Amino acid sequence: MASIKDVAALAGVHRSTVSRIINGEGTFRSDTKRKVEQAMTDLNYRPSAIARSLATASSNMTGLLVTYYTGGFFGQMMEQVQAELDQHNKFLITAQGHHSAEGEREAIRRFHALRCEGYVLNSRHLSDDELRALAQEPTPFVLLDRVVEGLEPRCITFDHPLAAKLAVEHLIQQGHRNIGCISGALSRTSSHLRLQGYKEALQQADIRFEPALCVEGDYGRKSGYLAAKQLHRSAPAMTALFSCSEEMTLGALQYFHEQSVILPQQLSLISFDSIELCDALYPQVSSVHFPISQMAQTAVELLMCQINQKECAITQHFLPELRFRGSVSKQAVPTA
Repeated sequence: MASIKDVAALAGVHRSTVSRIINGEGTFRSDTKRKVEQAMTDLNYRPSAIARSLATASSNMTGLLVTYYTGGFFGQMMEQVQAELDQHNKFLITAQGHHSAEGEREAIRRFHALRCEGYVLNSRHLSDDELRALAQEPTPFVLLDRVVEGLEPRCITFDHPLAAKLAVEHLIQQGHRNIGCISGALSRTSSHLRLQGYKEALQQADIRFEPALCVEGDYGRKSGYLAAKQLHRSAPAMTALFSCSEEMTLGALQYFHEQSVILPQQLSLISFDSIELCDALYPQVSSVHFPISQMAQTAVELLMCQINQKECAITQHFLPELRFRGSVSKQAVPTA
């Protein structure tokens, strides 16, 4: 395997010249750069990212903190962050938060040890005060799907309450009044915000909130199955259901298919959808779209602006979009 010493010998220059050209330091004559680049090509030499980080105090790497690696939501997030970083010739390092503040702290410590230039943080457990303290350190970061008072210029956000409200309003407009809800884990801010939107839509339609119509899941498929089972047995008057994630919707659909519940004739269903999974289900499920791909891409754009100390005129707050498909039907109004 060729070394920097081999490149320098073939190009007829000092090793420090090769190193500085690789790292973009200093100004060199065009023929010198051309000889070094040709020598690198002839020897199939690839600079070591670790060596470059030691020489320049920058790894050309960006850290991405996620809750966990499984599931389409996080896969989509990582894919879009990687795609955007590729445009900037940056490397991606990912780490899981393991559902805890300490796990998220350890991930950030790892990014720091690897000399990451910046971080995209989908933080769920670090406190606002910890994030404000982190903002006092020199490494820039962007918060994805979270807002922290005082850090608004670093935040990429989504209107979760409005999204849930739009979904439930659509069901109400179709004549439904006994509307169930499968929420996410109420230990998470996004779950509270979506449940808030559900309740607001009911209140504005003069429909009383019934706790028995709301079951807590965890955004996973199994919890959607179990929640649908509970609602089907305990709330026989339910005519429509709002599911707060596409994974829970998959679980709910499995249960309803097993019970021969026909959608939408016997039950209308609407879901959150971040990865456009609802379009591939049967029946295709009406949804309110959570644009995590665009948000992840924008987070990297904002981070690059911070790293390069440039002004960044981009949209940081995203709004929901209703997508009408075949899983919602009108509820007949009983006659007197």
